[in-house]
Amino acid sequence: MKNLIFSLLIFHVTFVFSQEKTWKGINEQGQELFEIQAKQVSSFKDGMARVVKLVTMGNKIYSLEGFIDNSGRLIIEPQYDKIKGTGFVNGRAWVKKKGDKYWTLIDKRGNIIPTKNYEDVGYLFPFNKSVTAVYENRRMGFIDYNGVEVIPCKYVGASAFEEGLANVAEYDKQNYFGFINEQGEVVIPFKYKQTGTANFMKSGFARVKIGGQSALIDKAGNVVIKTSKGNIQGVSNNWIRLFTGNMLNNWGFMDFNEEFKIKPIYESLSDFDEYGHAVAEKGGLKGLIDTQGNTVLEFKYSAFSSNPQENGYYRAEYPSDYSSSKRRVDYFTTSLKKMENSQVLHIYPAEGGRLIPFSNIDKKHGYLNRNFEIAIPAIYSDSKPFNDGLALVAE
Repeated sequence: MKNLIFSLLIFHVTFVFSQEKTWKGINEQGQELFEIQAKQVSSFKDGMARVVKLVTMGNKIYSLEGFIDNSGRLIIEPQYDKIKGTGFVNGRAWVKKKGDKYWTLIDKRGNIIPTKNYEDVGYLFPFNKSVTAVYENRRMGFIDYNGVEVIPCKYVGASAFEEGLANVAEYDKQNYFGFINEQGEVVIPFKYKQTGTANFMKSGFARVKIGGQSALIDKAGNVVIKTSKGNIQGVSNNWIRLFTGNMLNNWGFMDFNEEFKIKPIYESLSDFDEYGHAVAEKGGLKGLIDTQGNTVLEFKYSAFSSNPQENGYYRAEYPSDYSSSKRRVDYFTTSLKKMENSQVLHIYPAEGGRLIPFSNIDKKHGYLNRNFEIAIPAIYSDSKPFNDGLALVAE
């Protein structure tokens, strides 16, 4: 979700002061398929891309958003002042026109899906195929994709269902959390404190507090493990990630027999990713360790961006050198091959695509494959990530 919000912020910042220019749709071979005129565009999501165009209303010119499909055809005319999240997800998008108080739900033809009046709505998530969060008087509920409120607005907690369940509490009883399904049925009673918005993980477990101790439960509500050895934060590699210190420090991994597999010696520690790497912190600096506890990227970085399967790389930033305005950054492939091409200045998230956008020292944009080899030369002034084999680039 953090990546989604960050991408949206970048999108808004970049188009505010620009004029319309030519954007081209290209495939992964760099062939140009169509061109459009727009002030700014997004990457394709759910077969649609947001486009910002200049629209005259009265004696004023506004930057308004609409949508094109993957053939470059303008399907929904620019008319929206705000679009929630990245746009279309599962065939629906939340939009607002200038001056609107409430959000409007639309389909891919721009047809309005009737809903109640909601001043606040949740993000649409691709893994929630049937419902999305809405809010009334700060209370959360859920509507289906036909706009019908199927779970009344009476909760606080997680705005998404993961592994089929959402961790919520009744608004007037926020000290006690439980889990509901997408039909609004209470599957695990409201009896847990301090679960916050911690949903079920891919491992099939959720973390809770029982009698002051950290615990994991399964989707039937059965206690899988309860420990006094630390505060459970996640599960990966079939191990439990936890911290044992009082100040959110001394992080490590233990197995379900409460034996430490990675000693709790780190100041912070992520879950293991799909490639068997975890970001760890030691002495105020970050590096990567593997599942044996070996250091695979040394502890010399101040910040580490690690979503390699989605982004296509690891990004490691050195501590600030206040004598220079430039940030020193290393990029690594998922197999930890370092970017050595001195012409590559920045690499941008692939958002799940096979090719990775980059810019060079001349501020031109192109694409790398996931081995950091040039796939499409840097000949563009701007570029967006590939989705379903299609990307938008500017001349």
